Amino acid sequence: MLTTKRNLVGLGASVLLLTGSGFGAAVAQPGGAGDVSARGVHGDSKANASYAYAHATWKWTGPGSTGKVKVYVNDQRCRDDYDSFAFMQFKGADGAVITGESRAWNENSDCVGRGKTTTFPRFSDGFNVKKARVVVCKNDVWGSGDTCKKGGWHSNPKA
Repeated sequence: MLTTKRNLVGLGASVLLLTGSGFGAAVAQPGGAGDVSARGVHGDSKANASYAYAHATWKWTGPGSTGKVKVYVNDQRCRDDYDSFAFMQFKGADGAVITGESRAWNENSDCVGRGKTTTFPRFSDGFNVKKARVVVCKNDVWGSGDTCKKGGWHSNPKA
């Protein structure tokens, strides 16, 4: 009975707030559940392939920039003669994908079942970065064209 009474009181308070006939109306306040700045502006992306795994975390610092990006890469097929590496990609307001210059490597010589974490510098295009993701690859092709797996895009809440 106590639970029923509590639910009825809660329901009544909700009705009063929604109709505006109570002591105050429901208004979004800074720091509320819908406020992106209160939830933080951290981004993350993961790419998982049979040969390697990568996970990146960063903080969105503005509409066109991130803070430093931490990238973890783990070669899941140690000693297969292919080193693993990861890098970041960023999508601008125009839809163009920009590939970051930094690479995080987990080479076969370092491969002991644990990956490596590398910190990349901040990224900024000076305009509007809409999304970011991590990409993990195995270094199996001389030059370019390595086998890669792209992580999911993470949207910039400040864009």
